[in-house]
Amino acid sequence: MFRVSLSLLATCSLLVWNGAAAQGTTGPAPAVKVYGITLSGNTTTKDRIILRELVIKEGDSLPSAALYERMERSRQNLMNTGLFNTVTVMPLYLDQRSVMVEVTVNERWYIWPAIIFDLADPNFNTWWLTKDFDRVNYGLYLYKYNMRGRNETAYIKAQFGYTKQFAFRYKVPNLDARQRWGVSVGGSFDEQAEVTAGTADNVRILLRDRDGSNRERWKADVEATLRRTHDIRHSWRLSFTQADVRDTVTRTAIDYFDGPSTHTRYLTLGYSFVRDRRDSRAFTRAGQYQEVKLDRYGLGLLDRSAPDITTAYATTKHWFQLKPKWTLGLSARGKYTFGTPPYYVQEGLGYGHFVRGYEYYVIDGEHFALGKANLIFQLVKPRTYRMEGVPLEAFRTLYIAIYLNLYSDLGRVWDSRYASMNPLSDHWINGNGLGLDLVTSYDQVLRAEYSINALGEHGFFLHFTQPF
Repeated sequence: MFRVSLSLLATCSLLVWNGAAAQGTTGPAPAVKVYGITLSGNTTTKDRIILRELVIKEGDSLPSAALYERMERSRQNLMNTGLFNTVTVMPLYLDQRSVMVEVTVNERWYIWPAIIFDLADPNFNTWWLTKDFDRVNYGLYLYKYNMRGRNETAYIKAQFGYTKQFAFRYKVPNLDARQRWGVSVGGSFDEQAEVTAGTADNVRILLRDRDGSNRERWKADVEATLRRTHDIRHSWRLSFTQADVRDTVTRTAIDYFDGPSTHTRYLTLGYSFVRDRRDSRAFTRAGQYQEVKLDRYGLGLLDRSAPDITTAYATTKHWFQLKPKWTLGLSARGKYTFGTPPYYVQEGLGYGHFVRGYEYYVIDGEHFALGKANLIFQLVKPRTYRMEGVPLEAFRTLYIAIYLNLYSDLGRVWDSRYASMNPLSDHWINGNGLGLDLVTSYDQVLRAEYSINALGEHGFFLHFTQPF
């Protein structure tokens, strides 16, 4: 591999290519041989990290159409690492059957002292009902992305406010020479004065201790990952959890841990499989994504008032580009719990997963199913602007795209214990609406949506992640 300025060679290659195109050909397209790959722009990132994401290799011989497909997929892979503002992958033709591939990247800023201003409620709209700044988390993350130029990530976290938390994590995705195995380790301690002890009428029952903490929790985990191909990932994880609550919590929710116990301690063993063929992880417009997760809570070793359950989660998502400006997105996901979960570890809809239009509700239960349909129209074509007045190169690139989003969600939660107290449980619920999605630099997404649900309720909602 070598680094050179190839502007003259690029000009010559275009002349050769235009001449060949003018002559015209018949029959199958001749194979093109890749004689080399050049990299430029990566002042921090090691060459091998970039080459790992390419689906083109020196010595490949393939038709021109296949070459362009692989160059585009390589560009998408590199953008999805989150290491770069922009990536270009260009062919430089030496003659009709010989090509060099030039990869040019613009690196992001990798050290982030990120300010924490996080709402403790499930979403912005729930918090906006009270506008209570006592329900806000604040503090500081210190991130170091792309450590040693090897796509390693480390962070420490100090958070105060509604939940006091101190945490750290270190992730090495390319541990071996073939860059297939990775490892991640982390730990945290948190405490909070207010905890959710259940739901009634699908609204959270909140218990607060004015004199101190209502719950304290320690967590630690280690995860091993295997990436055999560009799109397939396996992971195995082992985590330790220890938590304590005041007896006022267990008197309200006797099944919070296990019976009247105010303490729990257990190990969790998990496995995940991911197949990721999205064009962009920040805001997908073509491709597909599948994930399967299995977790066993309580292994017998170190257990104390531990859960005795196994959970299975699966999702599949597909995006179909109907026309250049139109995309249809469909997704289905679900979770099944084997055994009866303590309230502390159960999950239904209303937190990480929800039906749009029901942002004000929490639907607890052992199992859930959720389907989403999105019809996306590109209002403002993705554009990258250069702002030369910005002193740091990593911030001179501004990315903006705007989409119109018509959506419909359908979901259901199965609750064998408290459905009589929560009318949305054990019923299919539906929400529909129209949204405007702004996608900008560093994978930031802002969604403004107007939804109406099956109860006839409607309202304006803000979210800060992609629709799926």
